[in-house]
Amino acid sequence: MSKPHNGLGGLGENFVPMPSPGEIKRLAPGSGMLRWAHHPHCERHDHHLVRPFGRPLCLGCTCVALGAPLGIAAACAISWQSWSMAQWIVFHLLLLVPTALQPLWQAKRFKMFARSLLGFASGSYLASGLFCVCYFAPLWLFKAAVLFAFGAMLKLLLAWRNRRTADPCSNCPLGMFPTCEWNLPRLLAANAHDAVLGQIPIHAVHTAAVVGAHPADAAVNRSIP
Repeated sequence: MSKPHNGLGGLGENFVPMPSPGEIKRLAPGSGMLRWAHHPHCERHDHHLVRPFGRPLCLGCTCVALGAPLGIAAACAISWQSWSMAQWIVFHLLLLVPTALQPLWQAKRFKMFARSLLGFASGSYLASGLFCVCYFAPLWLFKAAVLFAFGAMLKLLLAWRNRRTADPCSNCPLGMFPTCEWNLPRLLAANAHDAVLGQIPIHAVHTAAVVGAHPADAAVNRSIP
């Protein structure tokens, strides 16, 4: 089996951006993407996942969720009154630097650090901007500016990430999720009443469908009828 694609390189003419979970659900409802994983839980997508207690979870969302409460706590502890508006803005922009660099460096540990810092920055920025500081009047306008800037930066970072992160399925020998050999048994089981997919008997799927799955998922794959 070829080495799992980790997002490095692959940005040439054959670059395929990662589809969103919503796009996959529209293509194939019940396609086998586990709740809170947001990615296929096969080996090729392992750099997008963490597996606490063996349960695949989206790395990005999990790290952001862990970092955000720490950022909120820090925002409540810091005495912002001595900070100028420029210092407040620069501080939170500096916290976003690893997130901006991460699409260029797909090392998993750095991604975990960057996403955790993103959560910290988001929690600190929103908590301090909405409840701790007011750098110009009226207050409602300042809070509206805080929310607008947050939304604009989020959209910018997502667009940058999507342009620089290739879909690990794009060169997989088993095909593209959700119709790849690895996931086909799940897809057929979940869409047994579909006019097209329902015509394909699950037992006709080649047993090599489990090739490429993460070792921790092998038992799950074998349990599919």
